[in-house]
Amino acid sequence: MLLLAPVRVLAIIFTTINVSHSLPHPSSEAESPNAAHWHQIGKRLSGRATSSDYLAYAVAGINQMQTWYSASTGLYSNQWWPSANVITMLADFQEYYPSQAKPTTDQVFPTTLARAPGAGGFPGFINGYYDDELWWVMAWIKVYDVTGNVTYLNQAAAIFEDSKNVWGVATCGGLWWDKAHTQNGAVENELYLTAAAKLANRLPSTPSQGYYYNEAIKAYNWFVGTGLINGNNLINNGLDLTTCKNDGGIVFTYNQGILLSGLAELTWASGESKYNELANTLATATIAAMTDSNGVLKEYCEPSSCNADMEQFKGIFGRNIQFLYNRASVLPDATKALYKSFLIKNADSIWANDNVDNQLGLVWSGPHQTATVQTQSSALDAIVGAACVSL
Repeated sequence: MLLLAPVRVLAIIFTTINVSHSLPHPSSEAESPNAAHWHQIGKRLSGRATSSDYLAYAVAGINQMQTWYSASTGLYSNQWWPSANVITMLADFQEYYPSQAKPTTDQVFPTTLARAPGAGGFPGFINGYYDDELWWVMAWIKVYDVTGNVTYLNQAAAIFEDSKNVWGVATCGGLWWDKAHTQNGAVENELYLTAAAKLANRLPSTPSQGYYYNEAIKAYNWFVGTGLINGNNLINNGLDLTTCKNDGGIVFTYNQGILLSGLAELTWASGESKYNELANTLATATIAAMTDSNGVLKEYCEPSSCNADMEQFKGIFGRNIQFLYNRASVLPDATKALYKSFLIKNADSIWANDNVDNQLGLVWSGPHQTATVQTQSSALDAIVGAACVSL
């Protein structure tokens, strides 16, 4: 049952499990959790959590998150690009747990598609930032994957054209971050590569043969040639516009994650393993360098210096680790085990140490801080990921 208020949508998610048929097909089904555990789950884990436990945690967290959704705007707390990331997380959840997700997503996906551009003041999901636009491309591609509704794929392709039309004109090549031309670096170009690779696999001959594949290869060659991937196999945030070299600046968690699914899909499209191998190299380096002694992911600004954007970052890495675990075509057993362990450790820590009344804060190792849509959906990326690798 889905309960609709005049402005807010609150999801009550059901119990029957079926696995969706998005590409490629997930491997197995999960056991339905005990519905009595769903509404307020104890903070501390007793023994090892199961797929049913992670599913219950995800349901409880999503129900809380939906209290921040406005059906009149199609946005979460009126946040623009974070709302795209929430949509992506919900679609990830629907891929493996469609019966639990669809009572919510059947309302949210079409409502956001129809209403967010007008409410945000950005017709066609186009604004002054190429990364913002590409987050929406990623969201609608994922929604297409789990719904099969080509309207979402067409929307993604339409948004992508705005970036494609200007790729290569930035001072250092590639894509500008913004239309004011102030930054040229990692996030927007990772998103461009990943979006192009995903569109290439879904539209291989539309509008012409190799239209998106050629963009993905071009973006890959540019990216690896910039030096944004440093000697530690971590990605710095930007390029020095004077030298067009790695500026040696901040290493954000999301920059380590965005590229991963795009590289995996580029291997699907090309048949060449080197792209997926690079994804594994980047992912394992990040897990080694950016987690604490308990394996919990940390942002450099924690616990008190993160702005609202930074609150979103960690979940993007976790989401892409789940993608590699379930869908990478090049995945050694030890690496696969590492990815599962990473997601399990982080989900366990979030629920035990960063959860008050199903509200999930910034610091996944605790103590809990005030939850926002960004912290909630970011933490849910890890929890949904744990549910999806525990089937």
